[in-house]
Amino acid sequence: MDFIPYKINEYLENVFYQIPKELFKNPYYKNISAESKLLYALLLDRLSISMQNKWVDEDGNIFLIFSRKEAQEKLNLSDKTVTKSFKQLTDCKLIYEKRQGFKKNNIIYVGKINHEPTSNFMTRKNYDSRNGNFTNQESEKLRPNNNKYNKNNYSCQRKYS
Repeated sequence: MDFIPYKINEYLENVFYQIPKELFKNPYYKNISAESKLLYALLLDRLSISMQNKWVDEDGNIFLIFSRKEAQEKLNLSDKTVTKSFKQLTDCKLIYEKRQGFKKNNIIYVGKINHEPTSNFMTRKNYDSRNGNFTNQESEKLRPNNNKYNKNNYSCQRKYS
């Protein structure tokens, strides 16, 4: 196969998966693997299909169905690696899986990222803003741990081998 470089204005021809930068910058997610981060991007992308299919529960939460086998094929990974990635995402509260029954795929809810306070990522100085104070507010530090999707207290900081 020959190398074919992009020409001017051709770089926008592709469709991309989006991976939140905070998965790489936030120390809370430092121990999750690159495969887990890529799986999270695939699951985020699948939310749009769930919206088209109107896969929303009685509480208004979007869910999706994405089997381990499908993840293996899309990411070209082994069953063991995909299982580990799903576990890491669950431990970090980035997904919540609800069992449907024997030989049925789990329903997956995709969770929002726990954001670091914005001041940790800011590069502007106090004197850069109009009134001398920071103009942006801190993001939420952690999601509340009192809903039906947070049934365990796993720590995302767990080391994986």
